[in-house]
Amino acid sequence: MMAALREGLARGYREFRLYGGTGGRIDHTLANIQALAFLCENGARGMLYGEGCTMTAIRNGTYQFEADRSGYVSVFSLSDHSSGVTLRGLKYPLDRAKLVSSFPLGTSNEFTNCPGSISVENGTLLIVCTDQRTEQKP
Repeated sequence: MMAALREGLARGYREFRLYGGTGGRIDHTLANIQALAFLCENGARGMLYGEGCTMTAIRNGTYQFEADRSGYVSVFSLSDHSSGVTLRGLKYPLDRAKLVSSFPLGTSNEFTNCPGSISVENGTLLIVCTDQRTEQKP
């Protein structure tokens, strides 16, 4: 996977869709999650699609979603700490919070059928959406 991502970056691609990279061996799933962080560090965005979930990562930026989203969303710090984490349009909002990689504060939030966003001022966040409809949208 990493060889393919590096080649894609070298060819100028900045958006990647990774299918079949979850389930099975947990070490491969974790490697593919880390690949999402690698893409962020290199100015690209990746979507990792699994059965019933979609994952992406953001670094010092914002992930926006439309009102038609439903289901659960979890946010984890892939950095030791991520500061300035703001969640809008979700059941449990946050405003400029600090998330750390050793405490899963952002687990199991919910979409509210409102547009919203997940943002981080400093750090890298993993965003995990668990709803079949989320798999169709980046």
